[in-house]
Amino acid sequence: MTTVEAPLKNVDVDEEPIKRFEVNYRGIFQKTLAYRITKDLVYIAHSDGKTAFSNGRYSDDPQRNGVPCANFAFFSDGLSEEELEAIASAKMDIDRADIVAVLDDTMVKGLEPWGHYGIRPINEKVVPGGTLLVISRRPPEDLVQFLEKKPFTYNLAILPGEASFAGLWYYRDDNTDVRVLGAVARISPEIISLDKAIAYVRKTYKNDEKVKALEDAYNSTKLSVVSANDGIVWPHRKPVLPAWNEFDEGIVVKAAPREFKMGPRGLGRNLDYKRGTSKTQRPVVRFDICTKCTLCWYECPDECFDPTPDGLYDVNYEYCTGCGRCAEVCPVNECIVMVDELNFKNDDSPWESFKKDPQSYTKMIEEKKGKGRMMPSHVTGKGESMSEVSKPVPFKVERGN
Repeated sequence: MTTVEAPLKNVDVDEEPIKRFEVNYRGIFQKTLAYRITKDLVYIAHSDGKTAFSNGRYSDDPQRNGVPCANFAFFSDGLSEEELEAIASAKMDIDRADIVAVLDDTMVKGLEPWGHYGIRPINEKVVPGGTLLVISRRPPEDLVQFLEKKPFTYNLAILPGEASFAGLWYYRDDNTDVRVLGAVARISPEIISLDKAIAYVRKTYKNDEKVKALEDAYNSTKLSVVSANDGIVWPHRKPVLPAWNEFDEGIVVKAAPREFKMGPRGLGRNLDYKRGTSKTQRPVVRFDICTKCTLCWYECPDECFDPTPDGLYDVNYEYCTGCGRCAEVCPVNECIVMVDELNFKNDDSPWESFKKDPQSYTKMIEEKKGKGRMMPSHVTGKGESMSEVSKPVPFKVERGN
């Protein structure tokens, strides 16, 4: 992986005079934010004499809490509005993109659509020479370790920042929208130029802070090259939409299996929708200090906790959506803590890891937890509360036996 200092030219896979933009976001939490980004990109392109329009994926886009969704924008410097619309507007999904923007860096672990089982790579639509733009404070190598290996070279752009959960009903304007505009201008001046972006933001928002945020994002976006040898062989089944002639007559909705047994993965769950990619944070459990009160199991809205023979409750991370309810209701200090999803590489059973080696498991999760503690607000878009712990709770061996 090589870091570069100049804008990288995107190369489309054919001769169509079209640039394609995809923005991936968390349903409900980032819906308004994604809409504003694509809308503003289109208006800025129009101000520069280009043809452009935006739309969203309407075939599989439920806008449920945290579920990955996508909006698109198309730009042309040579086609008429009618020509561009004929080529791009009737698509249920975008085929490829010159820029794939990611508003929450935990999405680099993959996206599970709502209606079709499987997990697709976040960089699936990136064209050769295209750019994956991620809002993150992590270095490139921390993100690439989760990305699918591509047979060609593309670019990774990191816009320093945190995931902004500006909601559907209450919009928290933290300038993430204009910061993404600045990053796009840096990556691909063929889509929007910095001068046109500044002029549009100044005229539309009449806010010097927003103009400064756009300029700062333009200057702070870091670019690097991802080679064909970087990334991983994709470990998940990829979702595939059936063709029109592949549908069977009638509708079949498979029921979740009715089963129960003690231990990990013991509850019957919907095998066609695991929804684990909906989470930005995951709950980690200190089994050694658990009082077995059952509240995490009882209060979990997605029934992600499995009872075990020793009275503890395992977490099935393939189904956990990271809502934080378990951490909120747990009466024991530091027993359940929400932790950045990118600190983990697998969805293995935490209870099995604990039973194998209680002290090693506890040490591992304390290292991943760090000192910072974040809990989301009850009101979508209102932000989150932050706190810090001075030192971890001592290991209590008697609780684990």
